[in-house]
Amino acid sequence: MKSENGHSIITGLGVTLWLCPKKGTPLYDKLTTLNSSLNTLFPGQAPRFEPHVTITTNIDIDLEDKEKTREEVDKILSASAVALRSLPQNHEKLVTLGKLNSQRYRFKKLYLEVDRDPNLVSFARIIRELFVALPQCKEKQNQQLNPQLYTVDSHGVAVKRSLSKKSKRNSSETSSLKPIDLQLAQQEAAEMAAQWSVEEFQPHVSLVYSSLHPIDNALWRTIKTRIQDFLNIPSCDNLRDHGFGWDGGVLKLVYCEGDVGDWVVLGSVDIH
Repeated sequence: MKSENGHSIITGLGVTLWLCPKKGTPLYDKLTTLNSSLNTLFPGQAPRFEPHVTITTNIDIDLEDKEKTREEVDKILSASAVALRSLPQNHEKLVTLGKLNSQRYRFKKLYLEVDRDPNLVSFARIIRELFVALPQCKEKQNQQLNPQLYTVDSHGVAVKRSLSKKSKRNSSETSSLKPIDLQLAQQEAAEMAAQWSVEEFQPHVSLVYSSLHPIDNALWRTIKTRIQDFLNIPSCDNLRDHGFGWDGGVLKLVYCEGDVGDWVVLGSVDIH
């Protein structure tokens, strides 16, 4: 992704879980075409990307060992699919698109708000708890109980030391490890995820990524006119009234590091 001066825009979202509309559906095609059309209104070469709602970022996963990565990807996607399918079926659409909006943040430069359906929020909270907050809480305990396993990097951040297989078998450091309190870690993770789901989770479907700020009035009018004409709606203030959204879809684990064009889909699962 390029900024206005032509430099690459680097991301640092880690492994994220996306909920996408199914490829080939009318809404998928509309959102994809809108992304391509609206990109031309922004300076530089704004990237193309698949329409999605980000459920959470910074999922804990081992990316060093390819075999372990594959196992963890399958485990996370399987658990996520089970959680999604287990939600109460008391909604017409899990994802309902609402008002067009913009923020300074490049990944929310131009986006459609998504209703905070209780089931969608609940799903995001569960995934955040299991695969972001719980690993963090367990790691924090381990650092406190077993400081011999960690060292400090050049930035002053505690990192786990690399031990050879022989060291792992013979080291007194590993044979005298203090066990973590899993129940406490789970309790703390649940509280962290609940707070995050209220204070930080803002479901949305991005239309354009850009560093342009602010969007002036003339450009804003052009954007709205283009969207309204393409979707055949009188206003961008509330797409909810026109039934735009989806249920089910596809869950994707995406490694969002580096340029947007370098993002890697680690795995996916269809939700029927």
